[in-house]
Amino acid sequence: MNKIKLFLPVLLLAGACASTGVPFEQRPLACVMPLTYAASDPQYASSVTGLQDSLTASLMKTGRIRLVERARVDAAMKELQLATAGVVDSNTAAQVGKLIGARYAVLGSVTAVSVNDEWRSVKIAEKTDRKVEVAVEARLVNLETGELLGAGRAVGKAKSSEKHAFGGKIGELAKPEAIIQKAIMNLTDDLAKDIVVNIGK
Repeated sequence: MNKIKLFLPVLLLAGACASTGVPFEQRPLACVMPLTYAASDPQYASSVTGLQDSLTASLMKTGRIRLVERARVDAAMKELQLATAGVVDSNTAAQVGKLIGARYAVLGSVTAVSVNDEWRSVKIAEKTDRKVEVAVEARLVNLETGELLGAGRAVGKAKSSEKHAFGGKIGELAKPEAIIQKAIMNLTDDLAKDIVVNIGK
Protein backbone atom coordinates (compact mmCIF):
# COMPACT_ATOMS: atom_id res chain seq x y z
CA MET A 1 0.00 0.00 0.00
CA ASN A 2 2.83 2.40 0.88
CA LYS A 3 4.48 1.73 -2.47
CA ILE A 4 1.25 2.64 -4.25
CA LYS A 5 0.99 5.86 -2.25
CA LEU A 6 4.55 6.79 -3.17
CA PHE A 7 4.11 5.91 -6.85
CA LEU A 8 0.89 7.88 -7.34
CA PRO A 9 2.47 11.36 -6.90
CA VAL A 10 5.14 10.39 -9.43
CA LEU A 11 2.47 9.53 -11.98
CA LEU A 12 0.64 12.77 -11.32
CA LEU A 13 3.83 14.78 -11.74
CA ALA A 14 4.65 13.02 -14.99
CA GLY A 15 1.18 13.74 -16.31
CA ALA A 16 1.47 17.39 -15.36
CA CYS A 17 4.80 17.72 -17.17
CA ALA A 18 3.39 16.04 -20.28
CA SER A 19 0.43 18.42 -20.39
CA THR A 20 2.70 21.47 -20.58
CA GLY A 21 3.82 20.53 -24.09
CA VAL A 22 7.28 19.93 -25.57
CA PRO A 23 10.27 20.63 -23.25
CA PHE A 24 11.38 24.20 -23.90
CA GLU A 25 14.87 23.37 -25.18
CA GLN A 26 13.40 20.89 -27.68
CA ARG A 27 10.88 23.29 -29.18
CA PRO A 28 11.72 24.53 -32.69
CA LEU A 29 12.40 28.25 -33.04
CA ALA A 30 9.88 30.13 -35.19
CA CYS A 31 9.06 33.68 -36.15
CA VAL A 32 5.58 35.08 -36.72
CA MET A 33 5.64 37.18 -39.87
CA PRO A 34 3.28 40.15 -40.38
CA LEU A 35 0.00 38.76 -41.68
CA THR A 36 -1.19 40.23 -44.96
CA TYR A 37 -4.60 41.82 -45.42
CA ALA A 38 -6.49 40.03 -48.19
CA ALA A 39 -10.08 40.93 -47.26
CA SER A 40 -12.23 42.59 -49.91
CA ASP A 41 -12.95 45.73 -47.86
CA PRO A 42 -9.73 47.76 -47.56
CA GLN A 43 -11.07 50.26 -45.02
CA TYR A 44 -10.39 47.90 -42.11
CA ALA A 45 -6.81 47.02 -43.07
CA SER A 46 -5.34 49.21 -40.34
CA SER A 47 -7.68 47.69 -37.73
CA VAL A 48 -6.04 44.25 -37.69
CA THR A 49 -2.60 45.41 -36.56
CA GLY A 50 -2.91 43.55 -33.26
CA LEU A 51 -3.22 40.17 -34.98
CA GLN A 52 0.50 39.40 -35.10
CA ASP A 53 0.96 40.00 -31.37
CA SER A 54 -2.21 38.13 -30.42
CA LEU A 55 -1.24 35.10 -32.50
CA THR A 56 2.26 35.14 -31.01
CA ALA A 57 0.82 35.05 -27.49
CA SER A 58 -1.54 32.21 -28.42
CA LEU A 59 1.28 30.19 -29.98
CA MET A 60 3.35 30.57 -26.81
CA LYS A 61 0.48 29.13 -24.79
CA THR A 62 0.51 25.93 -26.85
CA GLY A 63 3.90 24.95 -25.43
CA ARG A 64 4.95 23.53 -28.81
CA ILE A 65 7.35 26.13 -30.25
CA ARG A 66 9.74 28.89 -29.21
CA LEU A 67 9.19 32.29 -30.77
CA VAL A 68 11.39 35.17 -31.81
CA GLU A 69 10.33 38.48 -30.31
CA ARG A 70 8.37 40.66 -32.72
CA ALA A 71 10.84 43.55 -32.35
CA ARG A 72 13.59 41.32 -33.79
CA VAL A 73 11.36 40.30 -36.69
CA ASP A 74 10.54 43.95 -37.43
CA ALA A 75 14.21 44.94 -37.17
CA ALA A 76 15.21 42.15 -39.56
CA MET A 77 12.59 43.20 -42.09
CA LYS A 78 13.78 46.79 -41.85
CA GLU A 79 17.41 45.75 -42.27
CA LEU A 80 16.50 43.70 -45.33
CA GLN A 81 14.37 46.59 -46.62
CA LEU A 82 11.27 44.40 -46.64
CA ALA A 83 9.12 46.44 -44.25
CA THR A 84 7.67 48.66 -46.97
CA ALA A 85 7.48 46.02 -49.70
CA GLY A 86 3.96 44.99 -48.69
CA VAL A 87 4.53 41.35 -49.67
CA VAL A 88 5.17 38.66 -47.06
CA ASP A 89 5.72 35.19 -48.51
CA SER A 90 7.94 32.16 -48.01
CA ASN A 91 10.90 33.86 -49.71
CA THR A 92 10.56 36.91 -47.48
CA ALA A 93 10.26 34.71 -44.40
CA ALA A 94 13.33 32.69 -45.42
CA GLN A 95 15.43 35.86 -45.58
CA VAL A 96 14.19 37.01 -42.19
CA GLY A 97 14.58 33.55 -40.65
CA LYS A 98 18.18 33.26 -41.83
CA LEU A 99 19.02 36.63 -40.29
CA ILE A 100 17.47 35.93 -36.89
CA GLY A 101 18.17 32.20 -36.69
CA ALA A 102 14.59 30.95 -36.96
CA ARG A 103 14.04 27.60 -38.65
CA TYR A 104 10.26 27.92 -38.97
CA ALA A 105 7.92 30.77 -39.83
CA VAL A 106 4.22 31.42 -39.39
CA LEU A 107 2.65 33.03 -42.45
CA GLY A 108 -0.94 34.01 -43.00
CA SER A 109 -3.57 36.48 -44.04
CA VAL A 110 -6.81 38.10 -43.02
CA THR A 111 -9.25 36.74 -45.58
CA ALA A 112 -12.47 38.46 -44.52
CA VAL A 113 -13.73 41.26 -42.28
CA SER A 114 -17.43 42.04 -41.99
CA VAL A 115 -19.07 44.79 -39.94
CA ASN A 116 -22.87 44.85 -39.84
CA ASP A 117 -25.29 47.02 -37.87
CA GLU A 118 -28.62 45.36 -37.05
CA TRP A 119 -31.54 47.39 -35.70
CA ARG A 120 -34.61 45.91 -34.04
CA SER A 121 -37.44 46.93 -31.76
CA VAL A 122 -37.47 45.27 -28.32
CA LYS A 123 -40.75 46.02 -26.53
CA ILE A 124 -40.58 49.73 -25.73
CA ALA A 125 -36.95 50.10 -26.73
CA GLU A 126 -34.93 50.16 -29.91
CA LYS A 127 -31.74 48.12 -29.99
CA THR A 128 -28.80 48.27 -32.36
CA ASP A 129 -26.19 45.50 -32.52
CA ARG A 130 -22.91 46.03 -34.32
CA LYS A 131 -21.60 42.58 -35.24
CA VAL A 132 -18.11 41.84 -36.49
CA GLU A 133 -16.58 38.71 -37.98
CA VAL A 134 -12.90 38.30 -38.85
CA ALA A 135 -11.53 35.29 -40.75
CA VAL A 136 -7.83 34.44 -40.69
CA GLU A 137 -5.79 31.69 -42.35
CA ALA A 138 -2.25 30.81 -41.25
CA ARG A 139 0.37 28.12 -41.79
CA LEU A 140 3.66 26.95 -40.28
CA VAL A 141 6.48 26.44 -42.78
CA ASN A 142 9.94 24.89 -42.48
CA LEU A 143 12.14 27.62 -43.96
CA GLU A 144 14.95 25.20 -44.83
CA THR A 145 12.87 22.70 -46.79
CA GLY A 146 9.69 24.61 -47.64
CA GLU A 147 7.67 21.84 -45.98
CA LEU A 148 4.21 22.76 -44.74
CA LEU A 149 4.02 21.61 -41.13
CA GLY A 150 0.57 22.80 -40.16
CA ALA A 151 -2.24 25.09 -41.24
CA GLY A 152 -5.50 26.41 -39.92
CA ARG A 153 -8.40 28.78 -40.40
CA ALA A 154 -10.40 30.48 -37.68
CA VAL A 155 -13.24 32.98 -37.47
CA GLY A 156 -13.54 35.40 -34.58
CA LYS A 157 -16.79 37.11 -33.65
CA ALA A 158 -17.58 40.08 -31.42
CA LYS A 159 -20.35 42.63 -31.06
CA SER A 160 -21.35 45.88 -29.38
CA SER A 161 -24.89 47.00 -28.53
CA GLU A 162 -26.87 50.07 -27.51
CA LYS A 163 -30.54 50.64 -26.62
CA HIS A 164 -32.76 53.69 -26.88
CA ALA A 165 -35.86 54.12 -24.72
CA PHE A 166 -37.84 57.09 -23.38
CA GLY A 167 -35.39 59.50 -24.97
CA GLY A 168 -32.42 57.94 -23.19
CA LYS A 169 -29.63 55.61 -24.25
CA ILE A 170 -28.26 52.48 -22.59
CA GLY A 171 -24.79 51.52 -23.70
CA GLU A 172 -22.94 52.87 -26.71
CA LEU A 173 -21.88 51.26 -29.95
CA ALA A 174 -18.14 50.73 -30.02
CA LYS A 175 -16.20 51.78 -33.08
CA PRO A 176 -15.63 49.00 -35.64
CA GLU A 177 -11.89 49.06 -34.99
CA ALA A 178 -12.36 48.22 -31.30
CA ILE A 179 -14.77 45.36 -32.04
CA ILE A 180 -12.42 43.98 -34.69
CA GLN A 181 -9.66 43.78 -32.08
CA LYS A 182 -11.97 41.78 -29.80
CA ALA A 183 -12.86 39.43 -32.65
CA ILE A 184 -9.16 38.86 -33.34
CA MET A 185 -8.52 37.95 -29.70
CA ASN A 186 -11.39 35.46 -29.91
CA LEU A 187 -9.86 33.52 -32.81
CA THR A 188 -6.10 33.26 -32.26
CA ASP A 189 -6.14 30.49 -29.63
CA ASP A 190 -7.97 28.09 -31.95
CA LEU A 191 -5.82 29.12 -34.90
CA ALA A 192 -2.59 28.58 -32.96
CA LYS A 193 -3.61 25.06 -31.90
CA ASP A 194 -4.29 24.07 -35.51
CA ILE A 195 -0.98 25.50 -36.73
CA VAL A 196 1.21 23.54 -34.29
CA VAL A 197 -0.88 20.37 -33.97
CA ASN A 198 1.85 18.24 -35.62
CA ILE A 199 4.80 19.67 -33.68
CA GLY A 200 6.20 17.40 -31.01
CA LYS A 201 4.40 14.27 -32.18
